[in-house]
Amino acid sequence: MKGKSLKKKAVLLLVSLIIMIGSAWGARGIESQFGNVSVKRIYFNNDDGYRMSGILYQPVNATSENPAPAIVTSHGNNGYTAAMTSYNVELSRRGYVVLALEMEGHGRSEYVPDELGDGSYGGIAAAEYLMNLDFVDHSQLGGTGHSKGANAAVGMAKKYPDSVKGILLNGYISPSITGGGLDESLIHTNVALNMSRYDECGQDLLHHVMGTEWNYDYLRNKEVAAALFSETWGGAEILNLVNVGCGSWEDGTKRIFYTIEDCTHVTTVNSKNAVKNGLDFFMNSMKAPVPIDSSNQVWGLRFLFGTTEIIGFVMLFLSLANLLFLWKPFESLEQRETNGTAVMTGTRSIWYRICFITLFTVIPVLTFVPCYVYGENRVKQSALFPFNPSSFGYLIWTVANALCMLVIFIIWHFAYGKKHGGNMEVYGWKVGKNASETAVYIGKAALYAVCLIVPVFVIMAVTEKVFTVEAASWIFNIRTFSLDRLVYMIQYFIPFFVSFLIGSIAFSAILRDDSMEEDGRKQMVKNQMIGILQAVGGLTIMYIIWNMVYFVSGKPSFLYRETPYVMGNAGFMCICFSLIPMFGINAILSTHMSVKTKRIWTGAFVCALFIVWITFAGQSMALPSTQSAVGALAG
Repeated sequence: MKGKSLKKKAVLLLVSLIIMIGSAWGARGIESQFGNVSVKRIYFNNDDGYRMSGILYQPVNATSENPAPAIVTSHGNNGYTAAMTSYNVELSRRGYVVLALEMEGHGRSEYVPDELGDGSYGGIAAAEYLMNLDFVDHSQLGGTGHSKGANAAVGMAKKYPDSVKGILLNGYISPSITGGGLDESLIHTNVALNMSRYDECGQDLLHHVMGTEWNYDYLRNKEVAAALFSETWGGAEILNLVNVGCGSWEDGTKRIFYTIEDCTHVTTVNSKNAVKNGLDFFMNSMKAPVPIDSSNQVWGLRFLFGTTEIIGFVMLFLSLANLLFLWKPFESLEQRETNGTAVMTGTRSIWYRICFITLFTVIPVLTFVPCYVYGENRVKQSALFPFNPSSFGYLIWTVANALCMLVIFIIWHFAYGKKHGGNMEVYGWKVGKNASETAVYIGKAALYAVCLIVPVFVIMAVTEKVFTVEAASWIFNIRTFSLDRLVYMIQYFIPFFVSFLIGSIAFSAILRDDSMEEDGRKQMVKNQMIGILQAVGGLTIMYIIWNMVYFVSGKPSFLYRETPYVMGNAGFMCICFSLIPMFGINAILSTHMSVKTKRIWTGAFVCALFIVWITFAGQSMALPSTQSAVGALAG
């Protein structure tokens, strides 16, 4: 029986590897245009010797005999190179050399201290790297970035205005840019903004800086428009000049404000219309070596392959987890049958389950903004906790959810659980007859988690190395990180582990199902659905409602600065957007371990390590936030 089970699990592991590796190959094919574009990871240093990283796209037309124009693309804060896939793919298809920059402190680019930051987050260093390549036309450079990444484009344009022919800023607007501050230095550089009507971050900023209402009111109000836009952009008449602009393409004086109607802030670079605007802008600023109509776009296929790669990754995780349970050192972790002495008495009705599932689903919604905003705005980075404040946000949010569930669990235990045979063994805390047996079990669970995470990490690292792609979808990616970040493992691991441990004991005990169903797969799927609903169901519903109201009314209905959370702002919907798949996958892993082991320890170890992995890979080290291309470089 064990041999048959081993063979079945091995087949599932093979299938997951085929899906994951096949998807990576497909993503690589789209990015390289199946051999027409060379794609490779590069490293280079800035003037102070700090290492920068990026992905270089070199089309076959770009040679030393026939150098091509080159464009730097830069992701937003806490982003990744694949976030700019639309521009990386479409610009290189059209013959431009593309350097997809990992901003300072992100990915494999080193953090640059505040006092040494030039405000471009690596943009200037990227431009200088391109200017040393013989297959790049050094007089034909461009730059584009999303959100904070737009500073890279502005920085390189200010440093090399005669070489940079055009910069496109996506989801980024500032009076320092549009008010004429760049006009004196960028006299030969075309400048464009790609801004959505529903860009919650930009709209929120202008709402509080300029006093405008939402939904492009700053364009309609001529007094505000004149204050925000100089005459080179259209001034008070900017509303009549959107998508048309002022100035001359040939002279490098073009200023154009592109408006988009089909995206929010985080998806500005994933909008076909936005990308069309960007392609038109660069093809007008620097002639495309391979002319292709801007409406001809294939980048969506890259994200489709990235999504299936993420699915393959989750399947790999689960199939390898099942195989490890068959390995002799970890056989005792899996409990295939419910111990008759470790069950609760009584029957819990469907209404009981609905009540508590609803309660556990609502808690993350109620705690999200106040906890996340507090972590983002009030908790400062330090040498001990150096990652971007966003990591504090969801760390505090996770801890708060666990504390709420702990309170509910304690009340439930004394009001119900204890009366029906509930104890630490039933709840999955105690294992065996004494503390030493429990300690041995906990040690095995910790070792199991390491033995599971490490090979999955290695497989992902090898896939990234071979194909030079990350497992990235439109909204989320899973990637590896530089191992030097492991020095921060303990301080991030402990609070996540304790939180998941508390959450698991509360959720598993209160919603425990001691029935032994004939179809174990049915039981697993049912519990997976409940786990995902509890983890991100409420957050997903909140996000959908928020966007529906926003797109219909043009104004957020809640979750911005005034009410109900005085520290909040609409930009936190961007964070919500990426946390849904992150904690959704985590819920799948947690529930899988809980059902397999009937204990809480293995799942807590695995989930804590997984979230730390995603944190280390996806969060930037402390950005030099006191510097910006429109601040330090504007003078």
